[in-house]
Amino acid sequence: MPITFRVEQWSDALTELLELFPLLWDDVAIDKDRFVAKCDVDKYAALEKAGILHLVTARDGVLLAGFFLMFVTPNAHYRGAGLMAFTDLYFLLPKYRRGNTGLNLFSLMEETLRAKGVVKMYSSHKIHRDRSAMFKFLGWTASDVVYSKVLESPYREEHERRTRMLEEEN
Repeated sequence: MPITFRVEQWSDALTELLELFPLLWDDVAIDKDRFVAKCDVDKYAALEKAGILHLVTARDGVLLAGFFLMFVTPNAHYRGAGLMAFTDLYFLLPKYRRGNTGLNLFSLMEETLRAKGVVKMYSSHKIHRDRSAMFKFLGWTASDVVYSKVLESPYREEHERRTRMLEEEN
């Protein structure tokens, strides 16, 4: 069955998205010893209500094989320039990462954002999951290098407790 791509409401796909979030976190997250994946459903619901979320999904029949979620909003740095889109998350299950599935997902995101009047998109990739070739192929330009620095984690004690529990089980 061919993969289908479409725009969906975040709230309509929420149950399935919550199943993929931990897989995404496991695949690309850094500082796993400091931060625990915990989706803030209320915050996403508020963003959806405000019209900021734009979700494109990849489906294999009814199965959610992947998604691309962006925030659409005017950029405060460029007053009056129009709507801009900022990547929140994108993910494909590993078995769908071959062929053109990722290209098609990104292409539909671009097409549907254009239709909404978005004038610029911003995205990124993790250093250890380099997607530079795909971005260049799709006509993107590298513009920034992003650095991160952990100052402190509100989940450190929870992570240490979980680690001890896993060690005791083994």
